[in-house]
Amino acid sequence: MDLRVRLASLNDVREIVEVHCSDVEKWFRWVSGRRIEAEYEELSIEERFMHGGPWMSVETCAIHLNNILTWGQYPLVAEVEGRVVGELELYVGDERGDLGRTAFIDVLVVHKEYRRRGIGTALVRAAKRVAIEEGCCTVSVWPEEKVVPFYRKCDLGEVAYKVVHTVVDAGAACMEMRLHGEYTIEELPQAYNELRDLWFITPRIYSAFTAWLKSKWRLAIGSPKVREGGWIPEVEAAFILESLWWPLESEARLTLWVRRKSDAPRVLAQLCRRAGERGFRKLHLLIESELVERCSALKPFMEVKGREVVLMGRLKETSSCA
Repeated sequence: MDLRVRLASLNDVREIVEVHCSDVEKWFRWVSGRRIEAEYEELSIEERFMHGGPWMSVETCAIHLNNILTWGQYPLVAEVEGRVVGELELYVGDERGDLGRTAFIDVLVVHKEYRRRGIGTALVRAAKRVAIEEGCCTVSVWPEEKVVPFYRKCDLGEVAYKVVHTVVDAGAACMEMRLHGEYTIEELPQAYNELRDLWFITPRIYSAFTAWLKSKWRLAIGSPKVREGGWIPEVEAAFILESLWWPLESEARLTLWVRRKSDAPRVLAQLCRRAGERGFRKLHLLIESELVERCSALKPFMEVKGREVVLMGRLKETSSCA
């Protein structure tokens, strides 16, 4: 098998879409609130997006790929006999904590007709080579449970973070939670350099740099998303509150960095109340399991939705990390 891994270009968009769409068994559209099976060609760009994100259409995938490339990140494609059959998206950045300077694997998909041929392994090896060239200390990934054994075989077996997905009843928290004092909200820092020495709290399933970078990207589809970002000088914390996609517009997710980990529980409580004041019913947090135990003010309003792990492999080839 003639297999080659290289950096993707915009010329690869159509084939990248084919790779991602190969995972979709049936396509659906919404008619009068009902989900109806349909052909791909019948779907709007928004309806395609709902099946798996920007990779579901040439139009949105081109924007997404352009964002990755223009920010100097690494979309890698695997070719077999000139055909793109797999894609991996790698984000390189620094953060405080165990990951350090890390290369985060955000996406890895192989066309369903080409699986179990070593293509995914080849993409991970290529990602490791990029990580070494970039001076990274670790390669990290948030895997689906079923592919954890694959990443362990690729020497990404060390658990960096155990993460709990919790949903907070923001409406009830806003009405019932009694908190002392109010925070000042200033403008959110625009440069990642202003955040990288802070602790990244949520969503802890990503690297800190990946979460920051992707928060800056927009797609002009569907209803405009509600978004608020700010800097809290009293505790040196940065946050982004952002509504979810339809049909969950009344729910939000929180991205948060703090200077001191000890401040995280009360900052989370204040921002959950703020989410309720902004009209959100639910707030999604993806935080370390030990932090859940310390969020006593939020506990009555929390519901655990799932548990995740972030895996990593240390790069011995990078001497500065030894």
